[in-house]
Amino acid sequence: MNRYLCDRNSSLAWNSTSYLFVQRLDTVSIYLLPFLSIVGNALIIIVILTNQQFNRSSFSVYVQSMAISDTCVLVIKFLSYMNRKPKFYQPSMCKILVFSSDISLLISVWIIAVITIERTLVVLYPLHKKKFVSVSRARAIVITISILAVCIASRTLFITIDDQIRPNFYCMPRGDWEKYRSISAIVLEFSYCYIPLSIVIIGNLLTICTVKQAVARRQNLVKTNSQKNMNSNENQLMLMLLIVTLMFIVYFVPYTIVKLTPRFVLMFNFCFTKKTLGIYTVIFSLSTLLKDLNFCTNFFIYSISGRRFRYALKGLFQKIHHHTSQQYELTRMKSDYLIKKNSEPRLIQMSMKNTFDDTNV
Repeated sequence: MNRYLCDRNSSLAWNSTSYLFVQRLDTVSIYLLPFLSIVGNALIIIVILTNQQFNRSSFSVYVQSMAISDTCVLVIKFLSYMNRKPKFYQPSMCKILVFSSDISLLISVWIIAVITIERTLVVLYPLHKKKFVSVSRARAIVITISILAVCIASRTLFITIDDQIRPNFYCMPRGDWEKYRSISAIVLEFSYCYIPLSIVIIGNLLTICTVKQAVARRQNLVKTNSQKNMNSNENQLMLMLLIVTLMFIVYFVPYTIVKLTPRFVLMFNFCFTKKTLGIYTVIFSLSTLLKDLNFCTNFFIYSISGRRFRYALKGLFQKIHHHTSQQYELTRMKSDYLIKKNSEPRLIQMSMKNTFDDTNV
């Protein structure tokens, strides 16, 4: 960060209020978001696997793959954070964690881009829907994305890690690999941020515009009850697409702008003072938190915008409650039977004892 300061010879005030705020914010996000991701994405997978309507569509293939990759992104981020602590530091894990993180990140983001492309093609060419949407095609696309993600992420395996253990410099590349690392970071940014973000925004805008035009044409032709139902379904589709677009913009656009800011600072010979650099650090931490929310909030998005998903989730909880009630009832009946079975010999013994006592009398 010193290269962005106007006075590069001065040292940063690392104990400042902004740095402490950023440190606490990062700590909360690193520990909390993986937990939310594990719980939410596990529920998504269970709902889809237990629902036949979801499990037979290409939607299930994409959503399950994205749920797994989203969870891996945040869990690997947590493991990377722990690996940078002196107590748990393992130099051999640096490359493995970065490699795994890049793979899961690329798979997650590009599945969103592929879903957007598929929906756009279906809306633009509705008569050829079967050519674009199928379970086998979705599986092939996910496998292709995974292979490409592995190929792109393999660039990190060539970076040589500095073996010297120094405070706050864990998992840093050796000095002669610094330039390669900066080029590698640019490749990753284009692969998971700039290109997919452009595809998602353009694709959803095309879809919304096409659906609007179709609705306007149908309203001008006829206005029947069936037509109103069709318009209602199209409005729901537009609403879901709008939610997806807005959420993706909220998550990734601020991070993209903040990420590009230092490059424009260097390009136009601007610089940061200590105060402005502290403000930038806080904004960057908040934008990173927003980006990470993309990997743990899909469950809430599906629950709010998807009526069928809500019904399937409700049915899952009802099944669990019914199964639990049955198990409880069986356990209670079994315990009552055992109590009754054990109490009968006692009653017989007591009866015999009373008879014996009466005979003695």
